[in-house]
Amino acid sequence: MIFNQVKNLISLSELTFSLSLIYLGGAMHSLCNKFSMVLLVFLFAGTMAIAQPGSGNLIVINNAELSLSGEGSFAEFDSLNSLYNKNVLAKNELIISYKTYSHRYGHNNRDFITMTEVKSWEDVIAVNQRNTELFEEHWATEAERKAYNDAGNKYFTGKHSDEIYQVLD
Repeated sequence: MIFNQVKNLISLSELTFSLSLIYLGGAMHSLCNKFSMVLLVFLFAGTMAIAQPGSGNLIVINNAELSLSGEGSFAEFDSLNSLYNKNVLAKNELIISYKTYSHRYGHNNRDFITMTEVKSWEDVIAVNQRNTELFEEHWATEAERKAYNDAGNKYFTGKHSDEIYQVLD
């Protein structure tokens, strides 16, 4: 198995090198050059995927947009985050590590990024289920949960993105 992977790597590397010479030589028409470059990138990415199998932890990144409505205060926002971190995230045994970041300098300081590290794809789903359980344990009534969510939601626009990355060993 390993021999076949090495053999495939050598073959892909030789093909990638050949295509790069064709591309750099300028002998092909512009459209062919673009196709060759796309093929070159695809083959290089394929070689990287074979050379570095995924076995590391997963990082789930959520980039939420902060609201600039003027409602609330930094002290309240910080307090709400601290409560959630202490009563939910710190108690979730599936979370390896957790960090929050906010954009402080630049033209748009609305980014609020959370990074959660877990061991596997199964944990990506399970960590959210466990967070819900812990949230409902701490804020035991529907009224308490609504009050917390209403207080926190005023700090966000609702616009966000989610990405999942793998740590390379």
